[in-house]
Amino acid sequence: MKRSPSTPVRVIKLGGSLLTLPDLTSRLERWLTRQPPMFNLCIVGGGQPVQNIRDLGCSADSSESHWSAVQQMDVHARSLSQRSPNWIYFDSLNSYSFISPTTINFFGVENWLRNEIHCLPESWDVTSDSIAVILARFLNAEELILLKSTIPQSDRTLIQLIDEGYVDRHFKTALTSSDDHQLSTIEHVKFVNFRDKELMELKL
Repeated sequence: MKRSPSTPVRVIKLGGSLLTLPDLTSRLERWLTRQPPMFNLCIVGGGQPVQNIRDLGCSADSSESHWSAVQQMDVHARSLSQRSPNWIYFDSLNSYSFISPTTINFFGVENWLRNEIHCLPESWDVTSDSIAVILARFLNAEELILLKSTIPQSDRTLIQLIDEGYVDRHFKTALTSSDDHQLSTIEHVKFVNFRDKELMELKL
């Protein structure tokens, strides 16, 4: 399988909390015009539906709740892809290198996670944050950008970000694990406050 197109890859994680933004489509398009040209591959967080899964008594780690959350991510990605004629949705990395250039490409992660990735525990410690990290490493992405509703203070360490719940508890392991030799390192990780009009950024 070809693991990267001819142009550099940017993996984007769009936080589920941002799905309520009334201008999300135009905000995404405007933000992308400010970024260096790359192949934009976006996954979407589970948002409130995943929180509902936890609230309904699935807070304990289980394979069933993990995959229910992953499936909800793909529902959001598919739905967002339909907001613009320039956006597409796909769920196989075997085909993505043949996709025509678009503003943004939304990726459904379930098939990829089930068939190719075995380093993520089926646990609430893993959210779309860590999935985005592993996807970026798998594709040898040029950069990983996490679009969130806030950004932390610049003096926060990664451990503090985990303890404060800003990123999931598996995030550091996902970034640094060397057990899977098919995963590269990530040179550039950036958080963006996507609710802020100025779209403030923080590099990790």
